[in-house]
Amino acid sequence: CTGHEAAAHGGDVTSLVLIRALSERFPDTPIVAAGGFADGKGLAAALILGADAVAYGSRFAVSQESPLADEIKRFVSVPDLDGGATEADTLYGKNDGLYARVLKSPAAERLNARPASFPVVFYRAFKAASSMGIPLWKVLPGLLTQYKQMYAVAQFGAATAALEAATVDGILGDTGVQFIGQSVGLIKDVPTVDEVVERIMMDASNA
Repeated sequence: CTGHEAAAHGGDVTSLVLIRALSERFPDTPIVAAGGFADGKGLAAALILGADAVAYGSRFAVSQESPLADEIKRFVSVPDLDGGATEADTLYGKNDGLYARVLKSPAAERLNARPASFPVVFYRAFKAASSMGIPLWKVLPGLLTQYKQMYAVAQFGAATAALEAATVDGILGDTGVQFIGQSVGLIKDVPTVDEVVERIMMDASNA
């Protein structure tokens, strides 16, 4: 289950409520909780609420083995850096056509500022379709009969370059958009994956 705190396309309900509600409603179904977790205390809390496991997306993304751009890792892990990220520095909105949580940046704020006009959506839809090998004659009927769905596709196509700019090239500013969860406020270094796991298990056992 993915709580509202999560990076990218999280749910509308916070992990604190979602885990407990789902564990009570579906007691025989294993629950892997995601959204807002970065340490062992979070794991301990999730297990008490009824989760069977926890996913640590943002925490493992900011590890030495992660392919995430080093510039983004540094920005996330050094909150005292000028403009460095804290738990308050995320933005939740339709960055790629679907509601998603990203790191605040001028590019992210611009993508969320206002809906694109029909000509822009038309152009983006055709461009996205072309990049995915979809014949253009299949796109036009969709634009006319399923505008909302095509709008989402167009937004995704427009956001792809911005996501790559941040994730691959390490650029934010007016260009890049980076998926990140609110647990960014709990991430203060760039350890190895082994170190992350060891810390989580030790913190959870001491919680």
